[in-house]
Amino acid sequence: MSRYTGLVVALATAAAVMTVATVDATPPATFAVAATAELPRDIETGVELTLADGDLLRVWAEDSDGRRVWSRRRDAAAGVWGPRLLVLKTTKGQCDDVDARTANGAVAVLAHCDIGGMGDESTPTPDARALWSPDAVTWSAYELEGEAGEEPGISPDGLNAVWPMADGYVTHTAAGFAPHVLATPDRETGATATINDAALVSYLYGITSGDACSLVVLTRTGDGSPARQDLPLRSECWHTLIANIDADTAWVGDVHYPEGRAVVSRPDAGSPWSVTQIAPIDAPGLEDVSGVLSTDFFTAPGLPLVALGSRVGRQVRAQRYDPAAQAWGPVTTVHRSRTPCQWGNNLIETPLAVLAIVLQCGDSNVVLTTRDGLAWRALRMGERPVGNSPDGRYVAVPGPTSTHVISAELGVVSLPGGITGRCDVVVPDGPRAAVQLLAEAGSRRWPTLLRRVSATGTKRLGRYAARTTGRCSEAEPGYYLPLHFDMRSTRIDLGQAVRIVRRDSGWTVRIKRF
Repeated sequence: MSRYTGLVVALATAAAVMTVATVDATPPATFAVAATAELPRDIETGVELTLADGDLLRVWAEDSDGRRVWSRRRDAAAGVWGPRLLVLKTTKGQCDDVDARTANGAVAVLAHCDIGGMGDESTPTPDARALWSPDAVTWSAYELEGEAGEEPGISPDGLNAVWPMADGYVTHTAAGFAPHVLATPDRETGATATINDAALVSYLYGITSGDACSLVVLTRTGDGSPARQDLPLRSECWHTLIANIDADTAWVGDVHYPEGRAVVSRPDAGSPWSVTQIAPIDAPGLEDVSGVLSTDFFTAPGLPLVALGSRVGRQVRAQRYDPAAQAWGPVTTVHRSRTPCQWGNNLIETPLAVLAIVLQCGDSNVVLTTRDGLAWRALRMGERPVGNSPDGRYVAVPGPTSTHVISAELGVVSLPGGITGRCDVVVPDGPRAAVQLLAEAGSRRWPTLLRRVSATGTKRLGRYAARTTGRCSEAEPGYYLPLHFDMRSTRIDLGQAVRIVRRDSGWTVRIKRF
């Protein structure tokens, strides 16, 4: 998942009032974006996996007493979720999280559990469980002894799985679960393990060698003497994470963010491991600046990784990463501001399908957006926040005279009808329309009028009363799901959370006072 999501465009000034919708229909420039498997998507106390047939599978720990692990499957063809199924029930310890891998319909799960219970810091005894299923329906379990905190690995055919531990690992093959002792001298950081169709296990972990960090790979079948490789890393050991992606691929470094992870892989089980992609943050050509707008990194599916920054905040400069050359392209200025800019609110829980990078330039917010990392556009929106669709496909940017919708398929669509109220908000209705919630006369700045704007005009959808007192002072997007806006009152500690929700019968507004 990308750290931030946003789309920015060339040096733009405030748009004039428009009477028809305008579309940035320029197709994105051809660019080789490396296609790669991803880590499972994190959900609360668990993960979401994509199975071989396209179905989604969620596996998570019970969030009440921690005694159960559940799964639930979404049928890709029907588009509906089935009932939840019990994966594990334990009378000893509390499970607070799970991690998993899948291949060929089979699933390997690690349930993190402590006998001491969640939040108990009085040296709880580790009590992790290895769980395996050939079909995501029937499950077998194995209690792991000692320290076991890393994700499992699974073979391409789904028949073999491995769970790394501090002093070895446990495998599951046709013969069932089996523990294996393995010496890992000088291990300092996390570890991961992979297994192939022939039950060949590779155990990867980091060590410090002088002032440098190295990745050790121990490979063997059964309990024989392992073959060893030492791969030099550019990252520092103290923050190095290691995660397997498949039987022949692992990420090393800051694995949750594309700019910070290196790729270690092999073409097949008979070949040695090697560092096949350095971490972009270590790649040559990067203009890494500190200051008012320190360098940060952004991407979205199908788009290149871009770096943006500015020492004084008035000229925002951008670079595009070339994964084939493993180098950064030339620096270009993509936005100029009379007042210094700072990073805006780019932290949202839903991954976006587009880039929509928010800057706060004085009292006004600006969204930068691009479809190829080369041509940029700046969308000005005053003090109001952006709004995005629940699935992250579309982003709505409110302006004073027009509303912009950003999508992967159309780029930027500009619609007549802006918003000017301090707490007015907008959400996208597909790639060509938006729904606005605006304040009316006498509403004390609280948004009360719901309307839809498109190229064909404006349609009123209803009115909704505020649920709190005082005057509305500001609106900001809520980080946690479900998607909402937090609107604060001029009276201290009062406000309301507002959701603009689409239903089969149309759009409605849900308001909850806080």
